[in-house]
Amino acid sequence: MNWKVISAIVVLLVVAGFVWFVVDRSASSDYNEPVSEQDLEPSMSPKVGQVKETLAVESEEDYQEEADKAPAPPKQIDGSDQQVREAAGELSPTVADWLVPQHQVRKWVAMIDQMAGFRLPNKNLPVQYPKEPFLVIKTEKGIANDPGNYRRWDPLVSAVTALNPKKVAIYYKKWSPFLESSYNELGNPQSFDNQLRATIEHLLIVEPIPVDTELRRPKVFYEYADPVLENADPLSKWMWRLGPENMKKLQDWLKRLESYL
Repeated sequence: MNWKVISAIVVLLVVAGFVWFVVDRSASSDYNEPVSEQDLEPSMSPKVGQVKETLAVESEEDYQEEADKAPAPPKQIDGSDQQVREAAGELSPTVADWLVPQHQVRKWVAMIDQMAGFRLPNKNLPVQYPKEPFLVIKTEKGIANDPGNYRRWDPLVSAVTALNPKKVAIYYKKWSPFLESSYNELGNPQSFDNQLRATIEHLLIVEPIPVDTELRRPKVFYEYADPVLENADPLSKWMWRLGPENMKKLQDWLKRLESYL
């Protein structure tokens, strides 16, 4: 398969899915919360979202040249799954192993829609990322997150931040109409572009917490002992689980990407 086609497919995965990679919910994790059926529904807002017509990357000298190299997106969503899997497999067998077979594009846009409302689904996900079980350590305060847990996220964060943010923005511009039409299937008054930007902006303002923050386990899952932290939105809490180094690495990459958007 032509590398251009591979790049275009990967951009769709990255732009729509890198957030999920860093906040993946594992069904076997001990550090998790149950999700209601309401969380699986698209978020609704009375405000109509707008698509940004001109991106900052379009002012780059080589923008048109690079944009011309990028192939046009698929004309329709149906039937695109095999193309996504083949492209990912040629680029990286590891990435291909993470993909869930069916309805890739629909799952990505629905997921970003929920994340823009600071919610995280645990069903109908486009990717399954295996990681080691969550561990805790004993401290003078009680129990805390084992710092070794942060290393579970190293491969994902490294894979995302190795991508060229300028090229991602160029492909996103060309694929934006396709993503918007896919997103319109949800019947949401917002735009995909608006929801993606809202998600990025929220991830950028999350601040790290001490690595020895106290935890408690009232029932099955671990929780933060500090009610302020425990009551934080799910996106912030899963960003904390990346660890301070991975979190900063991802936020630095997001800032570069945002500068081109």
